Amino acid sequence: MIIFLYGEDEFRSNRKLAEVKDKFLQNYKEGSTLFVFDFAEPTEKINEMLIKLSSGGLFSNKKLAIVKNILQNKTAAQDLELLGFLKKAEKGEMKDLTFVFWEKEKIDKKLKLTKFLLEKSKKQEFGLLDGVKLKSWVIEETRLCQGFGGQVGEDKVSISPKAAGKLSIFVGNNLALLSKEIEKLVAFRGKGEISEEDVELLVKSKIDTDIFETIDAMARGDKKSAVKLLHDHLEAGEDPYYLLSMYFFQFRNLLKVKPLAEKNAPPHEISAKLKIHPYVARKSVEQGRNFSLAELKKLYNNLCKIDFEAKTGKVEVGLALDKFIAGV
Repeated sequence: MIIFLYGEDEFRSNRKLAEVKDKFLQNYKEGSTLFVFDFAEPTEKINEMLIKLSSGGLFSNKKLAIVKNILQNKTAAQDLELLGFLKKAEKGEMKDLTFVFWEKEKIDKKLKLTKFLLEKSKKQEFGLLDGVKLKSWVIEETRLCQGFGGQVGEDKVSISPKAAGKLSIFVGNNLALLSKEIEKLVAFRGKGEISEEDVELLVKSKIDTDIFETIDAMARGDKKSAVKLLHDHLEAGEDPYYLLSMYFFQFRNLLKVKPLAEKNAPPHEISAKLKIHPYVARKSVEQGRNFSLAELKKLYNNLCKIDFEAKTGKVEVGLALDKFIAGV
């Protein structure tokens, strides 16, 4: 059997890899061998890997070979000897050997090995989650972290869709961090449903304060400060798509708040009416004074364009946000 796990979402692909490995070790506690080959290491060689897999009585015991990042090594990914070996495995000539190929980077579909794996393996792609898919993942992860499925009992914790959406906005698609925050929320709630208020109380948005500062700087025409704040996050390794989602979050708030603020509605009424945090309402009222409604609509449409072009591979998000700030 040949399994192929790939995609940019390392958290889910690593979880699946661990699941496959654990199942193998559980099923074959004796008389089995686990191999791990990581071609991100310059010392890893195809011929040495094949010798190890072919020696020691290949057909006498169960073997699991985990092969990582081999598609990042163009020479290895084009190796004809490896392809010949895999073709034998795919045809069932090596019934006691299971391959798991795992890739954390974007794959090159032109490589011979990639073409073979996509066509002949049991494959699963793990793309980055966003929007509805990310919110659904949060809801399901809340179930899984408690070790249960099906209906939520009275002694179990669930999370409301709105709370799941807010949590995904606060943390972004860093699933490792999201998982830890979910565990914290579940422990805090104990039983019942995690609410938006729980998320606001316990989960600090990584960049929400800086987003307000960035938009403040944009509003007063201080593009240098706004760009510096953006670059500080990018250089710190923040996910640019998460940064984009936070820009969306606040400009969407500005568009909602602006008409009410123009009618002289106070921040606490706006907060209650729009069901947004009082601090967000107050900051949005303050920031909205520096933009006309037409300007806000134009800026929001520009963000929509960036989102579309980024998802279709036409622009790089960080660079597009740079230009967005420069164009205000």
